[in-house]
Amino acid sequence: MKTQVFDTVQARGTEYGVVPFENSTHGPVSMTLEALADRGDELRDVVVCGEVYLGVHHFLLGKKGGRLEDVRRVYSHPQAFGQTGRWMRRFLPGVEMVEVSSTSKAAEIVATGGDEGWAAVAGEMAGREYGLGVLGEKIEDRGDNETRFFVVGRKQEKGEGRGKGKNLVSFCVGSHDEPGALAEVLGCFRERGLNLTSINSVPGLREGMRPFEYLFFVEFEGTGQVDEGERVKGVLEDLESKTKGWRYLGGWESARR
Repeated sequence: MKTQVFDTVQARGTEYGVVPFENSTHGPVSMTLEALADRGDELRDVVVCGEVYLGVHHFLLGKKGGRLEDVRRVYSHPQAFGQTGRWMRRFLPGVEMVEVSSTSKAAEIVATGGDEGWAAVAGEMAGREYGLGVLGEKIEDRGDNETRFFVVGRKQEKGEGRGKGKNLVSFCVGSHDEPGALAEVLGCFRERGLNLTSINSVPGLREGMRPFEYLFFVEFEGTGQVDEGERVKGVLEDLESKTKGWRYLGGWESARR
């Protein structure tokens, strides 16, 4: 589970961890958003401190000597299934698709059990590691398939990282019943000239919140070091007054200019 990376960083078991945040084809990674939500208030020291973009190619892997037409069950991570949906529907319509914790785990399952009717969607390296044959190569729906990973670490001094190239915050709006409540909060970024680069949400599930009330994640650009108007500091003050349970989740240099 992706939360294990956060847990290990929080417990000082490692200085940094790397987790997938979003894919260019299949969107945000839900397990990472759930860890960032930190509803149990157990990961307060973990923040985002960097990002990495990585091109992703998927392979259909099976027992050596197996044939594509014999495959009846496929294992993989939900994100990998989402990134290869068109190929799967075209070449393996109706097969059983079994979700597991990672693509490498899928390769391990196929290598250590089942028969030639089992296959995994995973990376080429996993196929070599587990001695599997290639039944389909580069089966992702888009050739430019890419995943953005977050580097997470423990926060150091108060405010460290704020105002770097990118910033991430989470918050709940004051009232989900009030028209324009979210728009009012987002307007704070516009008023201070800060560009939003992503918006995501997960169910709030916090004490006092009702079903279908949400926790929002907003990623925005802002460089405090050259920001004479202290726009980043100002928008964080706005969040303090206009939202509930807001949290600063890190600042980092953009990996793309």
